[in-house]
Amino acid sequence: MPGLAEHHQLHGVQPMLPVPDVAAAADWFCRVLGFEIDFLHGEPEALHGRVKAGDGSWGAPVYIHLSRHQGDILPCGETRLHVGHDIDALHAHALAQGATVLLPPTDQPWGLREMALQAPGGHRLVLGAESGAP
Repeated sequence: MPGLAEHHQLHGVQPMLPVPDVAAAADWFCRVLGFEIDFLHGEPEALHGRVKAGDGSWGAPVYIHLSRHQGDILPCGETRLHVGHDIDALHAHALAQGATVLLPPTDQPWGLREMALQAPGGHRLVLGAESGAP
C-alpha cells in the first residue's frame, strides 16, 4: 500500500515570499536569475504573482509566489535553489544586475558550492551546485 504522500501524489514546493512591490520583485527574479513571469494578479498594482524557472527539460520547474505586503517584512529562513552548473557565471551575472550578494560562491564542507543573494523583501536565496560540477 503506498504512503499517504505517494497516494495523493504530493509534489513540488512553491514558496511564497512577501514583498513590498510584486511587479518589481518579479522583474528582479527575471533579470537576476532568468525566471519568467508566470502571472501577475491585481490592477492597477499587482497584489500577487508567480515567477517560474524551467520547463521540465532539465529538471522540475521552480515556482516562487510573490505577495504584496505593506509594512515591515520579517524574512524567515532561506529559500534554497539547486544550480545544475556554472554557479560562478551565475554569480557574475547577478553582480552585473546589481544584486546584493550575501555570500560569493563558496565550497562548503557538505559537498556543495553555494552562494547567497538578498532577494526583494530582504529574503535570503541560497543557490547551490554540486562541488566540482562543470
